[in-house]
Amino acid sequence: MANELAHLNDTQLMQNLQTLGTEFAKSGILGVSNPSQGLIVALTCYTEHISPIEFARTYHIVNGRLSMRADAMQAQFLRQGGRIKWLTSTNEECKAVFSHPEYAPEGVTLSLTIEEMVDSGIAVDSRGQLKQTWKSFPRQMLRARVVSEGCRMLTPGIVAGVYTPEEAGEFGNTPARTLDLPKPREVPVQALPEPEPEPEPESTAPDMEEVLLANEEAVNMYLAKIAWIKENQTWRNLSTGQKNKITAKLDSFITKAKAYVVSLEEEEEN
Repeated sequence: MANELAHLNDTQLMQNLQTLGTEFAKSGILGVSNPSQGLIVALTCYTEHISPIEFARTYHIVNGRLSMRADAMQAQFLRQGGRIKWLTSTNEECKAVFSHPEYAPEGVTLSLTIEEMVDSGIAVDSRGQLKQTWKSFPRQMLRARVVSEGCRMLTPGIVAGVYTPEEAGEFGNTPARTLDLPKPREVPVQALPEPEPEPEPESTAPDMEEVLLANEEAVNMYLAKIAWIKENQTWRNLSTGQKNKITAKLDSFITKAKAYVVSLEEEEEN
C-alpha cells in the first residue's frame, strides 16, 4: 500500500488514507467501528509497510488506542533471538523465564498472580467485582501481562510504548499512547459511470478463515461463551460441521462476536 501512495503529495495522501479508513469502518473486517479508528489502521499500515491482514494479526484498537496483541509481541521477541521458558500457567499464577543472548543471557524470572491483579485494582471494576474478562480468561490475561512485561524489559523496541489489548482495556480515562490525528473530513467522491456488467466469479464470499483470523480474539471469546470450544482452544479446533454453520451465516456470526466483546468492555467500564 505504501508504494501505491508514495507518489501523492501530503494532501492527497491524507485524503486517500481517510477514504481507506472509512472503507475499513464500513467493512468491519478489522474490528474498527468508525472512520477515525479506520484512519488509525490506514496510517499504521502505511507507515509500517504492512497489509491490513498483517495489521489484524499484530494490532487491536481498544478504547480508541492502538494496542499490540500479546502473541504478536511474543512472536517478535522470539524472532529477535529471545527465549521464554514457561514455569507456571494456571488461573491463579503465571511464571516464566525470559532470556536473550545479548540482553539477558542468564534469564529473568517474571511472575504474576491473580491475587496481585485484584489487590492492585487492575482485575476488578468500579464495584470491586472481578472484571468479566479476568473471570472468563484468567490464565490468558495473566500470560498476556507477563509477556508484555518481559518483552518491554528485555527488548523494548518491540513495543515502543504500545500496550497489549488487556492493558489498554484497563486504562479507563487515564492517558495512554494515543495518536494525535486530525478530525477526518468528508472527501467528495465524484460519481463514476456504471461499469459494464462482468461475469461473476465462482465465489464472491470472503474466505471464512481469513475473516475469523482478522477477528480472532472476539471470535474465540464468543465461541467460548457459547461452549463451542474449551478454554484452551481456538476456532481452529471447531469441527467441519461447526465451521460450515459459521460460513453459512458469517456476517451474522462476526456481528454477534463483536457485540459480545463490546458488552464485556461496557460492563468493565461500568
